[in-house]
Amino acid sequence: MHLKKLLLSLIAIAFSVSTFAQDKIYKRNGDVVEAKIKSVGTKTVTYLRFDNQTGPEYTIVKAEVEKIAYQNGSEDVFDGGRMPRPSRHSDDNGPVSEPRPGYKPNVISLSPMQFSENGLGLGLSYERALDKKGVIAFYLPAAFTLNMNSTYYDPVNGRTTNGHQDAMFYAMPGIKVYPTGSFGTVRYAVGPSLVVATGEKSSSHYDPYSGYPSVYRTQSHFMLGIIVNNSLNINPSPHVYLGLEIGLGFSYMNQIGGLNSNTAFIAQGGFRIGYRF
Repeated sequence: MHLKKLLLSLIAIAFSVSTFAQDKIYKRNGDVVEAKIKSVGTKTVTYLRFDNQTGPEYTIVKAEVEKIAYQNGSEDVFDGGRMPRPSRHSDDNGPVSEPRPGYKPNVISLSPMQFSENGLGLGLSYERALDKKGVIAFYLPAAFTLNMNSTYYDPVNGRTTNGHQDAMFYAMPGIKVYPTGSFGTVRYAVGPSLVVATGEKSSSHYDPYSGYPSVYRTQSHFMLGIIVNNSLNINPSPHVYLGLEIGLGFSYMNQIGGLNSNTAFIAQGGFRIGYRF
């Protein structure tokens, strides 16, 4: 009787293990499909969705497949849709090879159209994915902008004149979170960044008796704050990166001429083009 119960238990465990075993299709665009492989042909791969194995069969062109990892530990690695390279089993001597990602983890990009709350300028950024799917990435953008719209009233000649073009430098280390992973053609990301900015601030100081500005001066300007960036990331190919980004935040510290001032609004963003490596 006990032997019968033991056999039934072993059968149940074996059935449970087989139920949770799954194959994985690694696509060249970075997506991973959990599946049950039905057949691998000369040009296509036929499979069932792992979460719906009684449903319809799906077919994918082999040229889109980077690798198939089977539930028993074996692998088929494809070369541009041609015959698979020899697979390595988990019980062979040596480690099982890792899947070759379609996209590399590093991105360096230039923003020729950068803006901030100060004005317009240029930006440069570096990004590195911190996990295999690229869900979390370290992000370090830097920017330089000029305020080109500053004017003030000059009481000497009695007219409005152009003011100083204030320059600001920004460094914004932070993280980007990709809900669906960063290794794909089009991906959305959001994440916080620390903002450290230094530069200049020009302003007019009014005479309380005459009501006219009596002094126009340029002072040092330093800000420390936080910003939340939202970005649309486009990867037309494994090495070409395009991005649109906008970030909004506020300052914890806003010093003008070495003196603390009111909390300041912070904004940054622009169009980016870069290289993934």
